[in-house]
Amino acid sequence: MVIFVADKVQQGFYDFVPTKQLSESLNMARPTAVKILSSLTGAGIIETREGAKGGVRLAVAPADVTILDVFEAIESGKPLFRHDYRLRVTGEKPTRAQQEVMTILNAAEAAMKTQLGGETIADLLNALNK
Repeated sequence: MVIFVADKVQQGFYDFVPTKQLSESLNMARPTAVKILSSLTGAGIIETREGAKGGVRLAVAPADVTILDVFEAIESGKPLFRHDYRLRVTGEKPTRAQQEVMTILNAAEAAMKTQLGGETIADLLNALNK
């Protein structure tokens, strides 16, 4: 959604991309689009305008929005991997196994966040518009 909006505004098709156009073009149910847009608005990534020439656009420059920003806005700070599993088996070995697996998953999540934090919407637009 963010890339679509940024690209359409950058190309001059719209000042604000109509939400109907957005949901139809991306083949997304309107309630789903509204929910995602609400999260992005709350995070300050997009802004909205009501009316005939209304819709959504980026609230900040594409170079100032990382893929991590978008991910965190939509996921509302949820971790990538759940940490609250309670095993039915008990003992030292199952506990250690669970700890080792969580160590691996936490490292993978940190690596993913580092990667996503290093890529901006501007980077993606530049790659798409070559």
